[in-house]
Amino acid sequence: MRKLLLMLFIPLLTTFSLMAQTTAKGVVKVAGSGSPLSGVKITLLQQNISTQTNANGEFSLSFLEAGDDELSISKPGYFTQIKLVSIKANKANDFGVFELIADVQQELKQEVVMQLSESSLENEGNTQRGEGSFFSKNDVYLSQTSYSFSAMRFRTRGYDNKYESTYINGVHFVDAERGGFSYSSLGGLNNAFRNKDITYGYSPNTFAFGNLGNNTNITAKPSAFATGSHANVAFSNRSYKIRGQFTHSTGMLNNGWAFAVSGVIRWADSEGILKSNVDGSFYNSGGLFLSAEKKLNDNHSISLSAFGAPTRRAGQSAVTKETHDLVGGSVYYNPYWGYQNGKIRNSRIVETFDPTAILAHDWKISETQRLRTGVGFHHSWYSNSAFSYDGLNPGPEYYRNMPSFITDDEVAKDDLTNIWKTDDYNRQTKWDEIYRFNKENNESNPTGQARYILERRHNDLMETTMNSVYTNQVNKQLKLTAGVEARVSKGMHYVTIDDMLGANLYIDKDTYAERDLVGGTLQDADPRIIENDINDPNKSKTVGDIIRYNYDMNVTTANAFAQAEWSVSQLSVYAGAKATYTQFYRFGNMENGRAWYLREKLGKNVNSYGKSQTWYFTDPSLKAGFTYNIDNKSHIVANVLAETRAPLVQDAYVSERIKDVLVKNLTSEKILAYDLNYSFNYKTIRGRVGGFRTHVIDAGEKLGYYDDEYRTFINHLLSNVNKIYQGVELGVSVPVNSMFTLSAAGTYADYSYTSDATGIKSYENGAVDDITEKVLTNGLKISSGPQLAANVTIDFFYDMWFADVTLNYYDNNYLDFAPNRFTVNNQQTLKNDPELYEKLGKQEKLQGGFMLDASVGKLIYLKNRNSLNFNLSVSNVLNNTSMITGGYQQARIPMSSGAINPKGADWFLNKYYYAWGVNLFFHVGYKF
Repeated sequence: MRKLLLMLFIPLLTTFSLMAQTTAKGVVKVAGSGSPLSGVKITLLQQNISTQTNANGEFSLSFLEAGDDELSISKPGYFTQIKLVSIKANKANDFGVFELIADVQQELKQEVVMQLSESSLENEGNTQRGEGSFFSKNDVYLSQTSYSFSAMRFRTRGYDNKYESTYINGVHFVDAERGGFSYSSLGGLNNAFRNKDITYGYSPNTFAFGNLGNNTNITAKPSAFATGSHANVAFSNRSYKIRGQFTHSTGMLNNGWAFAVSGVIRWADSEGILKSNVDGSFYNSGGLFLSAEKKLNDNHSISLSAFGAPTRRAGQSAVTKETHDLVGGSVYYNPYWGYQNGKIRNSRIVETFDPTAILAHDWKISETQRLRTGVGFHHSWYSNSAFSYDGLNPGPEYYRNMPSFITDDEVAKDDLTNIWKTDDYNRQTKWDEIYRFNKENNESNPTGQARYILERRHNDLMETTMNSVYTNQVNKQLKLTAGVEARVSKGMHYVTIDDMLGANLYIDKDTYAERDLVGGTLQDADPRIIENDINDPNKSKTVGDIIRYNYDMNVTTANAFAQAEWSVSQLSVYAGAKATYTQFYRFGNMENGRAWYLREKLGKNVNSYGKSQTWYFTDPSLKAGFTYNIDNKSHIVANVLAETRAPLVQDAYVSERIKDVLVKNLTSEKILAYDLNYSFNYKTIRGRVGGFRTHVIDAGEKLGYYDDEYRTFINHLLSNVNKIYQGVELGVSVPVNSMFTLSAAGTYADYSYTSDATGIKSYENGAVDDITEKVLTNGLKISSGPQLAANVTIDFFYDMWFADVTLNYYDNNYLDFAPNRFTVNNQQTLKNDPELYEKLGKQEKLQGGFMLDASVGKLIYLKNRNSLNFNLSVSNVLNNTSMITGGYQQARIPMSSGAINPKGADWFLNKYYYAWGVNLFFHVGYKF
């Protein structure tokens, strides 16, 4: 009887509990059109309770406390609203309808940042800096710095993009070999990917454990789109000249289906009316996004999204100061191009295509429980063309073609200087001469090797990823989040012949090894050492054939995490843990002759062909933090993270193009990070001030270059790398009146190496064994953009007119150093000659300076809920082209008879990227 009463009593008690619960609801719509707006983040600021609007723009909040509170209503691409609300106890409060005004300036700024992010792609590795392309308007500091500082390749807290995480519909997308997300894979489809949930650092979020930098979840489901159509066109003088984009969304139909489509074209030619700013370059890209969603019932929905953007663009090179001065200080000079039969041709053509598909399921288990699961498939084709030659380097900026190479004939040096200054042809790639060299070679030796070919270096990626995240708002005080992730990735790396350039024959062999075999360090070696594939020796190759190297990198990762958030009174705390499993191996599709020689003739444990040993890593992560609400308008926030991370594949193998040898004593990277912040949000001022410190231990890095002494290509790896990232951040915003807002942000930081590293040199022609030596990195600076940066912005808003002016200041910016310059032996030798040491043996600190940006826009609401907007953004208004935005220290050192040649002090000076001049971006959009 007692059990029966208990069974009857518990449901009754639960019912009364639910009846007595204090809740709230409301609706968010687009101002002007009245369309429901989904994916809007709704937060009660004093109670720190959040939710998001559904496909109908509706939201609900549970477990509320009675009293007055502030309701924050925010969504990327719209102005945030903060409304005072009154909550009555034990009732279902109705907050009514809120309308958000589109922030037409934000889309324009994001597009500019995306262009900068794409332009920072490195030619050799398909790697990309994360310039904060996705940023949060709710954090003054991040909002101010992510766009304004992007021109200087600024990285928030100095972190590389491997410390950022990007999810699309809850699925994690990352290059498993290099550890970062390629923003260019989104193909300029900004309207399709504008709905974002962004958190910074390892504080709790609803889709992942978190990372050191930005954590972004892009919601690209049709129900998240505003209903209707959006067409726009933009004109720019940056990477491309014109962009056209169209997006349409049905919204959630009565039958439970929703559809969305978006397309974009971005274009610039190398000549003509749509000529690119950069000499000899072009940009051709088209993108398409398709998505369908089915609401099965009130608790289940499923969606399928697919997108891709084939792109073809021409590259631009960093240049030395000597070259920069000789071309009249032009920041648009580009040595990669020249005329062939009267037409412009660029030797460095990047081709990319990243088709992606995501299947996602959303299960609303109850009002407080949710399970989101997604599976994503991604296939990336990335390739870059470049010359391969058995003769003189065809590059006009090759050091032997420069006046500085002439050290003992002033007349000849002056003559060459004059030619550089006055003869455009001398500054360009001489395509006609390249064809002439090959033609003469064909005539003199019909069966001889091509002198020049154009090769295409491929770095393709195929991956499948699954993510599933469970959230449970157990009660008002406790929220639980748990998730799992699994990824299988295959990177495919190979070279093909792109153009024979008029040659008859190309035999796939290593010309460096062949030279040493004839009369150098390998003259007594087995002749098979020169073969790039001894399983297919002495074969003639032609356009489309694979040459030089061909290998795959196979990576499998899995992780599981759980976190708990607990709130009581003025204190909220959280804690989380994650376990990650990683395995990888190399699979060689060629038997390289140098690797074969090392194994068969020298007895080394080296393989090139077939599957290598599989390497395994298991890594834990722990995080915790708290938020203390001082007065419901100001908060103290602290976070701490301790974890280990498996080494990236790109940093694990010493010379993966020819062999499967790993770095000795390879170990996981260790990270300890913590920060402390004070945030405030008053009517007269809002902002954040904070400090952070991150310790990184046992990291790895890698660089490739040509070595003069051994006359071959070298892979130079650093292991046991220790770093520190530390600094302070400040962002404040003050509404001057109803029309003007004054904002400022700044950071003062120190990103440095804290110990010497172990360097490994691996010579690809097999002339010598790998060399291990100390590299004196202690005290060197991490090249991650300005470590001192500040700006001030004045914003204007009146009658749907928007305008802003921002003055930026940058300093403490350091050029990336070359490890070869900092080996113990080279440092000792360079320090014996003060002039040599000054030019070759130090890390360069770049000059600081100011840059001014401005933008203006107008939003016009038309009849029938349509709208029209105009935007103009002007970057670097003062045309400050003396600012150096990036570059690198050349690794090569002038050698002669085994010693550094003092006469060559100016041969291999630093290379720079200079800030472009006045940049314009004009955008016209129409919503209907």
